[in-house]
Amino acid sequence: MINKNVTITHLEDVKSVYPITFILLLIVEILSIASILIILPYFFFHWHSMMTKALHNHVIFLLLIVSFFYVTLDLPFIINHYRLGYDNFRKPSFCFWWYWLDYTLISMSLFLTATASVQRHILVFNSYWLRIRRKRWLLHFMPLIFCIVYPSLFYLIVVFLYPCITSFDDGVSCPFPCYTDELIISYFDWMFHTIFLVIVIVVANIALVYRVIYSMRKVRQRQSRTWKKQKKLTLQLLAFSSLYILGWSPSVIISIIETIFLPNLFDERPELYYINNSSYFVCPLQSVICLFTLPELMKFIKSKLERKQPIPITTIF
Repeated sequence: MINKNVTITHLEDVKSVYPITFILLLIVEILSIASILIILPYFFFHWHSMMTKALHNHVIFLLLIVSFFYVTLDLPFIINHYRLGYDNFRKPSFCFWWYWLDYTLISMSLFLTATASVQRHILVFNSYWLRIRRKRWLLHFMPLIFCIVYPSLFYLIVVFLYPCITSFDDGVSCPFPCYTDELIISYFDWMFHTIFLVIVIVVANIALVYRVIYSMRKVRQRQSRTWKKQKKLTLQLLAFSSLYILGWSPSVIISIIETIFLPNLFDERPELYYINNSSYFVCPLQSVICLFTLPELMKFIKSKLERKQPIPITTIF
């Protein structure tokens, strides 16, 4: 989940942006927790309509759970690192647990978004496939289960069980797990768990937009209700996918340039390291976006707010 090839010699140049990153991450964390505390109870109290009858909400629910664990168990340590400039708890057990949690949650979110980008084609254009139980499990539930189980097991093996030794001799931050020193595993991790998934998200969303626009006129003329459903599902996915594309594409592009063309890119231009910080905002912000992409929830909030508005009293003279 990391690009181990990134090396920075001008550490002070990088640390100069720590206070700004700390403030931004803290604001995003507060907004994310507030959004989750609004959305999750609504899901639980309206489980039948939001989950049982709406397959497209399953991946949103899972992304919310991932966001909840990220902002409560992972992000506070990242924020604390940018506040202090070093890690408070550097015991090997803590560092291994933190890296496993961080890599697992980030990888889960990428896998879920990539899977949703592909599954949305089925939900928009071939939803009748999912009426058959066997196909529903094969095309919908099994990919989502894979998105949760595979990252957990992969990073459990490479972080805790891989036969290598992580050095804790120097530095003020948790060292990278020793598996990242192994070229093949490190590149497989970065290429398959980040670059490949970002490409899938980009291609699948471009293809979905093209297919929706291509079929828009015919469907809009004959089945306006179907068109409204397609539009809703497409816009909902685009909101999440755009966040991942904007958050991950810069670091992916720069890492490819560094790996293939300019091995010393970060040494020559240390300010480019700041771009890697954009990925920290993806997981927390997806809960904020979710708040505005669930029309049922927005109607519920609006009705509650309107109900609390006092009725004006008119006086007749």
